[in-house]
Amino acid sequence: MSAIWQAIRGERVIRPIGGHGFRLVECQETVATTEIVSTLERQVILEALLDAQSKPGYQSGTEQLHYLLSTPFRYPPLLHGSRFGGRFESSLFYAGCSKQVTLSEAAYYRFFFYQDMDILPPSRQLRSQHTLFGFKYQTGSGLQLQATPFDPYVGSLRDPADYSVTQALGAAMRAAGVKAFEYPSARDPAARINVALYDASAFASNKPEHQQSCLCQTTDQDVVFSLDRQTIHFGIETFLVNGKLPIPAD
Repeated sequence: MSAIWQAIRGERVIRPIGGHGFRLVECQETVATTEIVSTLERQVILEALLDAQSKPGYQSGTEQLHYLLSTPFRYPPLLHGSRFGGRFESSLFYAGCSKQVTLSEAAYYRFFFYQDMDILPPSRQLRSQHTLFGFKYQTGSGLQLQATPFDPYVGSLRDPADYSVTQALGAAMRAAGVKAFEYPSARDPAARINVALYDASAFASNKPEHQQSCLCQTTDQDVVFSLDRQTIHFGIETFLVNGKLPIPAD
């Protein structure tokens, strides 16, 4: 049981929430299949076969969603779970409430991915292509962890590596029927707001509002995104704790 949930009597602060969210995903599967087929028609067939045979099934209630919205619900949690989800619970849909916080979160994970690579490219630069998309969320069963009465617990909610408190809170929120919640980012220096959805019922639409391309370059010291005709730079020092990049859920 979550000590936070008990202390604040969480059921009494469940409320309607809604807004716009943003999520950044890497464009890799379409590029990969394009390399092994000769026409776009064959690519469509190949991707359909791969989707049916090599990926987990769709979570109930997500069948009518655009794949950008449904995909996060298809896969099991990571080895140590996620910030608000345990390793044996269904995955959540995580996103940012602004482009800036979405890129901050993405930059941290690009650094983490880079440091975890066994073989680095000869240039020591990792270039990737991404899609940034927007969506709307709306639910009568929501929470705002950035607001009262969660203020005293912001340190635990934003802990860069220890997810034990947030996972316990996440389990309590799930059990109480919360469908979506907002929370302060642990990676963004300004603690801008993220949003997470437990299931597809919190989406206000079955498809994204808009999509745009985003290029990214990662080195051991910098992550640079090219978006909206400008470059957004993140130095690794932004994310260091005691001189090291924290491991999520360590």
